[in-house]
Amino acid sequence: MISNNKVLIIEDNDLWSDSFQQWIGDQYSIKLASDKEEALLLSESFEPDLIILDLGLPQITDGLGLLDDLIMRGQDYEIIVVTSYKEHQYALEAQKRGAYSYFSKSDENLEEELPQLVKQALRMQLLERENKELRSKLKENIRFEDIVAVSKQMQQVLSTLYKLRQSSETVLVTGESGVGKEVIARHIYKQSTRLKDQFVAINCGALPPNLLESELFGYEKGAFTGATKMTRGKFELADNGTLFLDEIGDMPLELQVKLLRILETKRFYRLGGEQEISVNFRLIAATNKPLAEMIKENKFREDLYYRLNVIPIHIPPLRERPDDIPAMIDYFTEQFCRENQLPPPKFTNRFIAFMSHLTWEGNARELENTVKRLILTNQQQIDIENVPPDILENTNNFLDQALANELSLEEVSRIYVKMVLDLKKGSKKEACKVLDINYRTLMGKLG
Repeated sequence: MISNNKVLIIEDNDLWSDSFQQWIGDQYSIKLASDKEEALLLSESFEPDLIILDLGLPQITDGLGLLDDLIMRGQDYEIIVVTSYKEHQYALEAQKRGAYSYFSKSDENLEEELPQLVKQALRMQLLERENKELRSKLKENIRFEDIVAVSKQMQQVLSTLYKLRQSSETVLVTGESGVGKEVIARHIYKQSTRLKDQFVAINCGALPPNLLESELFGYEKGAFTGATKMTRGKFELADNGTLFLDEIGDMPLELQVKLLRILETKRFYRLGGEQEISVNFRLIAATNKPLAEMIKENKFREDLYYRLNVIPIHIPPLRERPDDIPAMIDYFTEQFCRENQLPPPKFTNRFIAFMSHLTWEGNARELENTVKRLILTNQQQIDIENVPPDILENTNNFLDQALANELSLEEVSRIYVKMVLDLKKGSKKEACKVLDINYRTLMGKLG
């Protein structure tokens, strides 16, 4: 049975071209190219699903250059490279640049292995296309400003945010560090009727109590040592706008009392001031602390809590909404590459699936930083083996993740070798001692 898959074989030797066609079988539509010009032409006109590329074409001094040209065209075919060298250094470099896999003409059992390799590559290519199509369909419905929401939990959050468009009620955003509480707060502000006035933010846990008080209330000239001029505080700056108090759980009790009064009366005095000032701001507070438990421990005022918790919004940690991770990787990649004028890498489905199973204790912030680090490696294709060792070390159930993603023994071995090498600060000699292997075996694992 003939499939719809198209295979382009780039090989100048007729004997090898005939052999490849015979081994692959007649179920595919196959075209041949024997030089660079013909290869690039057919890569456009034939629209192949898979390319088999001989890196050793005699007319080309740099087979990797042709590989780069094919990849840079942005088409979604997979590429298998062929080398006549017993050493695999060129083929390994080709994989780093984006090739799906490689084989050598000197490999034993090539007649049996090549058809399987082709099937695997085409299966991966199909998954990539389905993944891309799914993300494209979701894209219009899952992005709201800087919020990515594929999971049911985040869709519920967005539903709540939508209902707040015409409201000026106080909002309390809760969630672990790094989940994006300020992103949610800014989204509320941008969708509100107060957009024409300022969004004023302050982290209550970043300043000592005396400085926090002066930052919030402002002060008159001479109110304290160093007060050389009148300075307006955050309450005043946020008048008619939105005030965001981040980490409200870190606010001292004495300031909690004063905040409660302002929320009740909409009036306050600057430090050292005698004139009462009226304000009308919309308050959004956020915390990563369990305020209900803090109330029992007399660390947070119960009356203030009920003033803040008019509209509660809880952002679940990333580990509880893995469905969001693939779209978030897309978003962070697109944003970072656009801002820095970098070409976006290709993430394999295995990599995306693996990242979606990690626990991400640092939540979205940790995921974003990891994506940026991977992009800056300048790899054209990112796979599981490229996951930074420290990310794996912070994952308590690495083996569980390997099982969940059905990683092969070879893949797990390669990742572990890289973790050991990183632990030994790049010393291959020390890594060999820990792993009890020789240098040649180590390099083979790293390949």
